[in-house]
Amino acid sequence: MLHRIFTHKKTNKEFIDFNDSEFEKENPIKQYGSDIIAKHMILNGVPKAEMTGEKELTATSSEIFKNAHLHWLKLKSDFQKIKIPDNLMQLLKTDKKKDQEKLLDGFFLPLETLTSFIFTAYHEFGYTLSQYISEFSKKDFKSVVRIIDCEEHWHCFFTTFNNSKDRETQLHYLSSAFGIDRADLIKQIKSSESLSKLDHLPLITL
Repeated sequence: MLHRIFTHKKTNKEFIDFNDSEFEKENPIKQYGSDIIAKHMILNGVPKAEMTGEKELTATSSEIFKNAHLHWLKLKSDFQKIKIPDNLMQLLKTDKKKDQEKLLDGFFLPLETLTSFIFTAYHEFGYTLSQYISEFSKKDFKSVVRIIDCEEHWHCFFTTFNNSKDRETQLHYLSSAFGIDRADLIKQIKSSESLSKLDHLPLITL
């Protein structure tokens, strides 16, 4: 879990900024669990040396870890209770672009439902999860790319954040059925400074 500690110039108080991590073809449940537990431990003051294993966990840190693990189990249970729309599950059963476009036409996908879907795709079909981050120095545009893979089939859901006053967030989709190379897609998204730079991609905006 990447994070930075800042000190407020006026109040002298410290605050923590967490960054999304990049990873490739991992068990999504294990990956999310590790990140959430680590974040919980950092926020509750477990020293870096104990987080990295340089020092053994103190009794206090061990208790924080237990609470963090329980917190994750509760979150995982909540995700597993979310009913996944049949449209999403059908995406995994077709490799035709027209079918996928029809399934997602006018479809609204909350991020918590997407997370539950990613977990289910791993459990039922063996889809692993990769995540890639693009954030530019101006910090007015950021994208988080999530790709689930099973052999040659992949489905990409990527979220774009416009950090202007309206703080607009959009979710987009495309897949291996859309005729674009996976590696090329990642390269284009990570190097784009705005959503308009990706207009040439055959995106479905959810």
